[in-house]
Amino acid sequence: MQPLLIDGIRMAVTDNIVGFVEFLPTLIGAAVLVYIGLYLGRKLEPMVTDAGRRVELDEKVRETPFDALFPDGDDGVSRVFGVLIKFYVAAIALVVAIEWLLIQIATTNWYLTDYLQELLGYVPPFVIGGAVLFVGFYVANWATDEVRDSVLADRFDISPLAAGTTKAFLYFVVLVIGLDTMGVDVTILHTFAQAFAYAAGLALALAVGIAFGWGGKDYVAENIDSWFQPSENAADDATATVSDD
Repeated sequence: MQPLLIDGIRMAVTDNIVGFVEFLPTLIGAAVLVYIGLYLGRKLEPMVTDAGRRVELDEKVRETPFDALFPDGDDGVSRVFGVLIKFYVAAIALVVAIEWLLIQIATTNWYLTDYLQELLGYVPPFVIGGAVLFVGFYVANWATDEVRDSVLADRFDISPLAAGTTKAFLYFVVLVIGLDTMGVDVTILHTFAQAFAYAAGLALALAVGIAFGWGGKDYVAENIDSWFQPSENAADDATATVSDD
């Protein structure tokens, strides 16, 4: 019995070593793909930045409302687009490498391939979801600053309230979209959002009703005399006419 057990262990170890050796070129190939993506991204970054300067991209963007989204500097916009291109190319290379790994995993017997396949399946949605969260939070902060500095908010003296409400709402929307992209179940967040929307709608309706009620009461009190004045004048004229007769 013992020799059979030892032989079984030896065969299992041998098979796993052979499977790993067979799978090693696949891992190296995936690493090469990622490296090529990073290399191309680094090479394209200065090219895109220089192209942006030549076509005067910064000057054109600075004349639009999107100016606040970019850092200060003569070439801030061009540099941002260069960095975006670099990471975009790197992300494409990463996704291609993962897809190729998943295809190759199906043809190997290495014992870790099942776990690796499951792990790699989470990487693309996690990367995309992280990008959504990063960009979304950045835009939300920019929108919050714009609302805080808006003329309308200053006129009604509601800048802190409007900015806080805008930030909370946009953060919630970005969080839901980002987590949903990552594959996280956000049903509970949808439930909270629905309940909050109902409560906010009810509070707004009550506030509007009370405001109109109090405003209407004051308006009626101020104008009721003028409304009834024509009737009183008509009654006085009718009484005078009867007396003359």
